[in-house]
Order: sequence, then C-alpha cells, then structure tokens
Amino acid sequence: MKLRSSIAAKYAGVAMVMCLMPVVPVVADAQTTYEQQQSTEQNNTSNIQVSYVEKVSDIVAAGYETVYETNFAGAQDYAAEAVALTDSYIEVKAGADEDAETVGRLYDYSLVYVDETGTEWTKITSGNVTGYVKNAQLCFGQEAQAVMQESEEQDKELVAGYTLEEAEEKEAREEAERIAAEEAARKAEEEAAKKKQALSSVGTTYGSSVDASDEEVWLLACIIDWEAGSESYEGKLAVANVVLNRVKSGKWGSSITSVIYAPKQFSGVSDGNGNPSAKFAARLSSGPNQACIQAAKEALSGVNNVGNYTFFRSLSIANYSSYDSYMIIGSHCFY
Repeated sequence: MKLRSSIAAKYAGVAMVMCLMPVVPVVADAQTTYEQQQSTEQNNTSNIQVSYVEKVSDIVAAGYETVYETNFAGAQDYAAEAVALTDSYIEVKAGADEDAETVGRLYDYSLVYVDETGTEWTKITSGNVTGYVKNAQLCFGQEAQAVMQESEEQDKELVAGYTLEEAEEKEAREEAERIAAEEAARKAEEEAAKKKQALSSVGTTYGSSVDASDEEVWLLACIIDWEAGSESYEGKLAVANVVLNRVKSGKWGSSITSVIYAPKQFSGVSDGNGNPSAKFAARLSSGPNQACIQAAKEALSGVNNVGNYTFFRSLSIANYSSYDSYMIIGSHCFY
C-alpha cells in the first residue's frame, strides 16, 4: 500500500527551504566582522544557503517516516485537513484499534477533515464516514498541501470517503463496468476477425470508379443482405450496383456509407441522423452471407448487370408506367 507521493515530498522539501531562506542573511551577518570584505560576506552567505539546501535534501531523501516524525507537530499549524494516498484503499475503523470494526474506506486522493489526532491514530470525517485511520496512512500539513497542489496541477479531483456499504456498492459497480468493457472489446475483436476472414476469402481486387475501404465493403455486403438476402446472386449483384450508381451520381452522397445511410432511402436502415438503426446495427454485427460479400466485391471490381439504374422496388409495388425503362430480376424491378 502506498503511503506517500514522491512529488508531495518534493513540494514539502521546497516549502521547508522557503521557510529557512529568510534566516540566512541574519546568520551571515552574525558570522562576519566589520573589517571583512563584501566579497567574503557574499561567499559565506552562499555557503550557508547551500548547507541549508543540502540538509533539506537529506531530510526528503530519508523518506516519509523521517519527514513525518520531524514535522508532525508542526503539521497542526495548517488547516485541519489531510489526504490519503493508496494503491487500493485504507480501512476506516470504528475505534483507534486494528481489531475495531471497519466502518468505511478511503481511496486514493481522499480528502479528510481531522477531528482528533493521537500518537498513532487520527479521528477523521470524510463524506458520510467518521472513524479512525492510522497517522502513517495520511499526509498532513505541508505534505498534504503539496498533494493538494499536485492534484490541482494534474486536474485530479480530491474525493470523499465512503461508508463500508457505499464502498462495496462502488467496487461492485466498477467491477461490472470492467467486465462489460472487456466483453465489448472481446466482441469487437471477434467481429473484426470475422470481417477480415470473410473479406479475404473472396479476393480484394476492385476495378470500379468507387473507392471502398474494407469497412465499406462489409457495409455494402450487409445492405445487399438486408435488401436481397433471399434473392438470386444476380439480384444481389444488381442491388450492389444500384448503391454504386448512386455514389457515382453524387445525389445521395459521395461514399458508400453516405448513400446507404441517406434519409428515407433504404427502409429501416438509418436512424435518420446518418447512423445505422438498431436493427441494421445488429445485421452489421451478425454479418452477411458469403454470396452477398462476393456480390459486393464483384460489383466493386466493375461487374454491372443493371447499367445506370439507381432505384429498385418490389414487384408488388412497382409502377411500371412511370419508368422510362426497367429490368426485372427476381422479385425486384430495377429502373
């Protein structure tokens, strides 16, 4: 368990130097005579300053215990606050005894208010918890001020203590969030691997005038599956070319992504804000069948079976009289 911060010790050392520095000129004057040269006085003053700095450096280098023992009494001159630094957590006890009931926990950078201070234990209040913590587990006085300054410089917020019930709820929530994040990362890796394997199995040569990343090839294959999953291969290829013809026209967008998520175009695909709907997102996650991937990549390689048509409808709702020309493939009319 970490009981102090090296940066806090550095700040405490600097504070001690600042406190000692004003004394130096007086000491220097007491050590010299009227007849001494001004240059000699300056040299003596410089030597004394160096000696003070060296002593403070020795104190800081000796570690937290030395600084704590030397400055504990003086720490009470500062505001009645202390800071907990720990790698995990510090237990707050109901009494000044190791065997006393645990009533709360302090986590890293917990700010506490000092109610009483004894030789070994301090009674603190922080958040909703009041109890006892060992003196050696807290930063007091100058070191506490240094930690507070460090947290402010690093934009790290000081936190309140937790009752035992609050702490257990906090840790359970954090554990659930950690597991959820790991599961989401695992699924993302699996989906990426599935896409990579599916796309690599049908080649990667594109010859059309439409540029497409692997993600857009996957997206194109998914919209084919969405619109023509049960159609013949020719029907799948035709849907792919309708999407590419729209990209080339620029009327619905300049990329496969913008065309597919254009408002009010492919039914149920977009959420209206250029993003996939919940149902289409599920399709993207589950992935298209291999024939749809093949049709997407063949269309991108330049194979076109519908000319410059940019629309298609189900035969049951097609209005043939309004089309200058059209083509029927499977259950779709392309025009």
